[in-house]
Amino acid sequence: MLLLVPGGIVNRCARLPWGASLALAPAVSAAIIAASAVLANKVGVGWNLLPPAVLTVVCAIGCWAVRWIAHRVVDSRHAPSTAALSSTAPSDTAPSTATQPGTTSRAARIGPGNNGDGTDDDARAVPQRAAGRRSAPAWAWWLAGAVLGAVLTGWHMIAILGRPDNFSQTYDNVFHLNAIRWILDNSNGSSLAITMTSGDGPAAFYPLAWHDIASLALKAAHSGDVAAGNNAMVLVVPALVWVLGCFYLLHALGRVNRPGLIAAGLLVSAFPSFPYFLASWGVLYPNMFGMSLIPATIALSYQALGLGAHRLPLRTALPIGVLAIFGMAISHPNTIALYCVILIPLMATWLIRILRTPREQRLPWQRLAAIALFVVFAVVVVVVWKYIRPPEAAAFWGPSMGKKRALWQALTLTPRSAVITILPAAVIVVLGALIVLITRRHLWLLVAHGLVMFLWVVVAAFPISSFRSMLVAIWYNDASRLAAALPLTAFPLAAIACNAIAEWIARLAHRQWPGARAEAITSWVLTAVMVAVLFPVTQLSAPLRQAVRDGSDSYRVTLNANVVDTDEYALLKRLPGLVPAGERVATVPYNGSSMAYALENVLTTTTHILYSPSTDVAEINANLRNAESQPQVCSALRNLNVHYALDFGTFEVNNSSYAVGNPGFADLSQAPGFVPIASSGHAVLYRIDACG
Repeated sequence: MLLLVPGGIVNRCARLPWGASLALAPAVSAAIIAASAVLANKVGVGWNLLPPAVLTVVCAIGCWAVRWIAHRVVDSRHAPSTAALSSTAPSDTAPSTATQPGTTSRAARIGPGNNGDGTDDDARAVPQRAAGRRSAPAWAWWLAGAVLGAVLTGWHMIAILGRPDNFSQTYDNVFHLNAIRWILDNSNGSSLAITMTSGDGPAAFYPLAWHDIASLALKAAHSGDVAAGNNAMVLVVPALVWVLGCFYLLHALGRVNRPGLIAAGLLVSAFPSFPYFLASWGVLYPNMFGMSLIPATIALSYQALGLGAHRLPLRTALPIGVLAIFGMAISHPNTIALYCVILIPLMATWLIRILRTPREQRLPWQRLAAIALFVVFAVVVVVVWKYIRPPEAAAFWGPSMGKKRALWQALTLTPRSAVITILPAAVIVVLGALIVLITRRHLWLLVAHGLVMFLWVVVAAFPISSFRSMLVAIWYNDASRLAAALPLTAFPLAAIACNAIAEWIARLAHRQWPGARAEAITSWVLTAVMVAVLFPVTQLSAPLRQAVRDGSDSYRVTLNANVVDTDEYALLKRLPGLVPAGERVATVPYNGSSMAYALENVLTTTTHILYSPSTDVAEINANLRNAESQPQVCSALRNLNVHYALDFGTFEVNNSSYAVGNPGFADLSQAPGFVPIASSGHAVLYRIDACG
C-alpha cells in the first residue's frame, strides 16, 4: 500500500490515466516518503505515517493547481487556435471516426507501422473485428498479462527467499537490515542525517528510500521484525514495481495484441540478471529498487515527448516526471545515469522529428525550443556523469573477462555467467532487434540497448584507465550493477518480437479464413501457442533456474553461511533473554555479530563492515581483551554502556581480513575478566567483569 497509495493519489490529481497512475505510483511514492523523512527530521517530527500523508496532500494540491493554472491561462489564451486545429486535424487521443470497431491505427502498434518519428513501413491491412462481437475488454488482457508476470516473478522471488524470516547472507545486508532497525529506533529516516556508520563524524548522505518504506511498513504493522519487513520489499519490488513499469512501457510504445500481452507476462520474469541477481548479490537492494522504477519513468518521458499514440500534456507529465525522477534518485543515484543512457536516443529521436516537421505543421518557436531543450538535457547528462559518482576508493572493481566473452554475454543476456551459455529469451530479443531494423520503428530502443551493452563490455572487459572510469565509475566500476541493466532494454525488444509475430500470423490467418469467428479462434490459438512455447523457454531455462538456486542459497542459514551460520543464529535468538534492554554488546563488524542489532534488537557497538568507528569503539576494537589492565578500555565500555561481548570466531564475511585491524577480540576465552554465560557451538556470549 505504501508503494501505491501516496503516488496513486498524486498521479490521479495530475489527471494521469489509471494505468499510468498505477505504474508510476511507486516512483512518486518513493519520492514522497523519502522527502518527507528528510523534512520530518528537519522540523523535529518523529518518523511515522503522518509526514508522508501531509506531503502527499501537498503534492496532490500542487499537481491539481498546475492543471488549474494551465487550464485558466494557457487553454483560454489558445482556445481559438485550438478549435481551428481540431476542425482540420484528428485528435491525438480520440480514434478517428473512420476507424471500425476492433481496429487500431498503425501508429498505435508496437509492431510494424508509423511511429511518429518520421520512420514507417509499408501499409498492411489490419484484420477487423465485427461490430458488436462480444469479447473481453482490452484492459482485462492487460491485467491478465501483468498478473501473469507478477505471479511468475513473485514465484521465483519466493523460491529465493524461502521463509519470511530468512535474510541475505551477503556483505551489504549487514548495513541494510541494521539501517532499517536504526530508523525504527531513532525515528529518523532522513537520507541526509543517518549517523549509524559515521562514528564521531558528521552524518553522511545515503539514499534511504528502500529503508524508509520498509521501516514505515513495519511501523504501520506494529512489527519489529526487520528481516520480514525487508523481505516484503524484496518480494514486492520485482513482482509489482518492475512488472507494472514494464507493462506501462509497452502501453506507451503502442498497441499490443492479446498473444503479445501474455507473452510479455512470461518474458518480464525471464531475465536472470534482473531482478533476481540484485536480490542476492551484494546485496544491492537500493539499486534493484531504483532500476525497477526506470521502465515507468521512460514510458512517461516517451508520452510527454509525444512520440507515441498515447500522449500526455506537459501540465500532467512535468510535475509527475519531476517526482518520479527524484524517486529514482533517492532510491539510488546511479539509476539516474541509466535513465539518461536510455533517454539519449529517445531525446535524439524527438529532436529529429521536430526538425523534420514541415514549417506549416509546427509553431514558429518550436524548432528553437527543441534544440534548446536538447542542449539542456546534454548539459544535465554531463553534470550527472561528473558529480553523481562514488569516491575513487569505492570504485575499485577491475575487469573480469576478455572483450569477446563480455560481448557474447551481452548478446546472450548471460552476464556474470561462469559458463558459456545462451539465455533462450536472448534469441527473441535478437529477433526483436531485427524487426526494429526492418520496420524502422522504435530505433531509439535498439540504440539504447546497444548503449547498455557497450557500457557492460567496458566495465567487464576494458582495462583500468581514466576512459573506463569516465564511463562507468558512476556504477563503482562494478560489472554486476551494469549486468542487471541489460533487461531494461532487452524486455521491450522481446515483447516487440512476440507481438509482431502474433500480428503477422493473425494477418495470414485472416486472409485464409476471414470473419470475426475465425479471428477470435486464431487469437485464442495464438495465445495458447505462445504459452506452450514461451513457458518452458522463459521459466525453465537453465540460466534462470541457476540464478534462482544461487539466490536461494544466499538466503539460507547454514553451517557455513557467509554472515550468520547455524550456531551463531541460535545464540542470536537467545540474546534478548540474556542481555538487559538498553545495554550494548561489543561486536566486530567483520564476522556477522553486528546482526544482533538488526535481527534481535540488541544494541551493538558496530552496525556495518565498512564504517567510521567512534573514539570509544576504536578503543574497544583495539584493546578489549586487555580491559583488566588498561583503564581507557573500561572508560570506553562505560561510555557506551557495554557489559557483554559477542564472539563469533575468526571466520570473516566474504573471507575478508579485517581482524588484523581489530585485535581486541582475539582469543577472548583466554582474556582475564571475560566470563562465558551462553554459547552455541563456536559462538559465545561473554559478560565483561574485567572492569569491576
